[in-house]
Amino acid sequence: MQDQYLLVDQLNRSNHWADSIFSTMSEDEKISQLFMIAAYSNKSKKEAERIAAIVDQYQIGGIIFFHGEPGKQAELSNWYQSLSKVPMWLGMDAENGLGMRLKETISYPRQLMLGAVQDNELIYRLGKQIGKECKRLGVHVNFAPVMDVNNNPANPVINSRSFGEDRYNVANKSYAFANGMQSSGVIAVGKHFPGHGDTDTDSHVDLPILNHNRARLDSIELYPFKKVIAQGLGGIMISHLNVPALDPDQKVATLSRPIVSDLLKDELGFKGLVFTDALNMQGVRKYYDKGKVDVKALTAGNDVLLFTEDVEISLKEIKAAIEKGELSWDEINEKCKKILKAKYWLGLNNYKPVDTERLWSGLNTQEGFILRRQLAEQSITLLKNDRNLLPLKRLDTLKVASIAMGASIRNRYQEYLGRYTDIDFYQIEKDASKEHFEILKEKLDKYNLLIVSMHDTDQRPSKNFGITDQTVQLLSEISANKKVVFDLFGNPYALDRYRNLKDLDAILVSYQDSKEAQMASAQIVFGGLAAKGKLPVTVNDDFRVGAGIETIHNRLGYSLPEQVGLSTLKLNVIDSIAEDAIKQKATPGCQILIARSGKVVFNKSYGYHTYARKRPVRNPDIYDLASLTKITATLPVLMQMTDEGWIDVDANIGKYYSMAKESNKDSLILRKILAHEARLLSWKPFHWEAVDSASFKDNLFSRSYSRRYSLKLGKNLYIDRNYKFKKGILSKVKSDTYPIEVAKNLYINKNYKDTILQGILDSDYREKNGYKYSDLGFILMGEMIQERSGEPVDSYASRHFYRQLGAGTLGYHPQRRFSLNQIVPTQKDDFFRKQWIKGYVHDPTSAMLGGVAGHAGMFGNASDLAKLAQMYLQNGEYGSEMYIGSETIEKFTSRAYPDGENRRGIGFDKPFLDPTDENGPTSNLASLSSYGHTGFTGTMIWIDPDYDLVYIFLSNRICPDESNAKLMEMDVRTKIQECIYKAVRPEITPARNFSDLLVSPLDERIFN
Repeated sequence: MQDQYLLVDQLNRSNHWADSIFSTMSEDEKISQLFMIAAYSNKSKKEAERIAAIVDQYQIGGIIFFHGEPGKQAELSNWYQSLSKVPMWLGMDAENGLGMRLKETISYPRQLMLGAVQDNELIYRLGKQIGKECKRLGVHVNFAPVMDVNNNPANPVINSRSFGEDRYNVANKSYAFANGMQSSGVIAVGKHFPGHGDTDTDSHVDLPILNHNRARLDSIELYPFKKVIAQGLGGIMISHLNVPALDPDQKVATLSRPIVSDLLKDELGFKGLVFTDALNMQGVRKYYDKGKVDVKALTAGNDVLLFTEDVEISLKEIKAAIEKGELSWDEINEKCKKILKAKYWLGLNNYKPVDTERLWSGLNTQEGFILRRQLAEQSITLLKNDRNLLPLKRLDTLKVASIAMGASIRNRYQEYLGRYTDIDFYQIEKDASKEHFEILKEKLDKYNLLIVSMHDTDQRPSKNFGITDQTVQLLSEISANKKVVFDLFGNPYALDRYRNLKDLDAILVSYQDSKEAQMASAQIVFGGLAAKGKLPVTVNDDFRVGAGIETIHNRLGYSLPEQVGLSTLKLNVIDSIAEDAIKQKATPGCQILIARSGKVVFNKSYGYHTYARKRPVRNPDIYDLASLTKITATLPVLMQMTDEGWIDVDANIGKYYSMAKESNKDSLILRKILAHEARLLSWKPFHWEAVDSASFKDNLFSRSYSRRYSLKLGKNLYIDRNYKFKKGILSKVKSDTYPIEVAKNLYINKNYKDTILQGILDSDYREKNGYKYSDLGFILMGEMIQERSGEPVDSYASRHFYRQLGAGTLGYHPQRRFSLNQIVPTQKDDFFRKQWIKGYVHDPTSAMLGGVAGHAGMFGNASDLAKLAQMYLQNGEYGSEMYIGSETIEKFTSRAYPDGENRRGIGFDKPFLDPTDENGPTSNLASLSSYGHTGFTGTMIWIDPDYDLVYIFLSNRICPDESNAKLMEMDVRTKIQECIYKAVRPEITPARNFSDLLVSPLDERIFN
């Protein structure tokens, strides 16, 4: 508030600099201060020279820049300023940012979209940000905000440039925007007084008539101007309107003394700067010649003549009017001094040329892009939501198609929809033939949910808002017997062009077809964002101003780090760590994902599938998760079974698994098994045990190479090349005896699974008590799950978790579900399977068990793994579905034996108890409440409730050699995790609180 009053106060008190400059000016120069002429940075050198000549000869007050590019405008600004004795003020129409006029600059949402935003703090920040960008480019005056109350859907010139039809909303947002901009040291000019919102003529081509009585004008059109004038607005632009109720004699408001002087200045008490609208517009020029219109504008009370067409003629006409007594020198002097005082407030008393170095980065800031994204996220409006369809639930029951009308290729909206579940995508041009629309309709028969989006729209009513009859017909026909979500990326008024809206199950208005709107709206469909917007205009009787259904954020969304209190700059260090690991051949490639506060903010892939560097790693690619299987398959099932009372982790395994009952493992407590405190051996090499001892002499292995021991298995490990596997175990042909696939063209005897399980049950215990990591217990857990539930762990986990989560890549046997090109290979297995392992589990025991085991066998990508991790972080809930009880989550993720030295949870790994110990599985910055797991293939998942963080690292560090330990030696996973914790920033506090200033329908105190 104070910033705005400083400007208005400055204009109405003596100023030494302004007085001293004024005293040196000639009469012509004083008049010339009132002129702002038009200039462009995309026109010819000849045109630039013409403007320079005007500046040099007449010493005009300012320039309004239009289309071009920022670098050229900066150069021209500096040149023109060098010719002016008194620094000029430079203006622009940057209603939604510099991008409205200039290439390579940011365009923010149009005001109608902003009208849907409920948090006016964001509007203040937008004004402040646009002000910063203007100032960086040397722009001092922004002809914004538009303060017109648009209550005419056919308005050809205001429409989406307005905050909407609700006077309170327009007033509040105009105040917030103007206040923010002036806090950046840029003059805000509200327009178009006395109100251009209820017109059906474009004042650029003709003169609109506003035929309302004074009471109506006071109630609607003038309302926002009263509000913001009371708060210290710096400038107001007068519109080219015919308003008979305010001046029956003068057709054009710009030239009306009763409107400009009597109403605006005297009655409403406006003490700021009054600008004409562009004086070349036909709304005023068709009635008056060049020069004469300038005189009329000054006599009406305007201070600044915008877009004067001919300075020489205007100067002569103004001087002639003074001689005739139509104008006085006192009026000219007052206006001139007012402008000089404004220039002092702008800092032009210490004028500095625009710095052209790093101009692009100064105008395209991270802060600006984040704000643009936040505005889109806050504006999307849900108008219809039958049976609370959105956010979508039970994804496993849906067969979904996305139809993008007005698109020819998959767009950002469809790409983001695809992040949540399996979707088939279609596109069709909005003016495609009837035949193409009929073909599309036939293809849609097999789906039970259609998400239809409308793109390539138009903001103008004269263009029917870009809506075609074909798209109207398609939507009407498919919604008659299908469940349909309709998303309009365009002007909300366009919604009224569609028929049978009652048949649609959900309707979203996304306002503009920007990438930010597309990303935000797709997330709202699935709950990655909450819908918060309210309709700023009335579409029809069903969808009136203020309508908007709020939803919840219940699935992972996608944001920028700063939106969740992380620093992008600090996270960028991860790139160098990952790239160095690849360069040092610690791994051929990797995926890294970071989520905080329910938002994925970092999801990158690095390197290649193998060191051959033929196929780059991409985010959809699938990795062997190795021991992450324990917490991504076995544990979620065990926790759900615990909730349902099927098992008790403090009971013994023999109670639930019949094979264990007859063994020495019968009395093992599940908690001890899951916490790796059951004295089980770490592992058993069942693939080595399958070797026929008669096929080699002496030892099977050697630590040194020789002709006999020529087959390398790992670092300093070689095997006798004469070895063979026992007969009856493996076959290259599938049959009734060998039905279980181990790898490509390799099958195992159907009875060998029992051999493996019995081998575990008969295995010796370790002599020493206490913690010792073991795969064997989790293998038994997988078998116990199948016996207890009647369903293998892969089927159970897929049905109860992955499909419902929308985590389609998670699961066993990816080669049966995905292209091999999408699956990252692990190891070149020269001993057991004698082939590259790709799409089949690396772990030999899991492979011998058919690829499905409790300790290994899971595959997936980081994106889908994050969904399961987020479910854990949200205490067992995701997408409004409760998968696991919160008490069970707490129980399993806490230390299993808090009084001992074992750091482990019930199945989950946890940080070392001593944070100074550098050998732990995680960064010592992780909280003690955090939990997760690591995997042999070079994988890691870590969840930290204290920081609301999920961290995932996937790699194939064992490609091609499983003895490659560089990933661990370089501590890559932990170093990356440490970067994440160091990137956590203190939360940014709001810049200003508007709660005491905003008005509502119950608060008329300022105006009446």
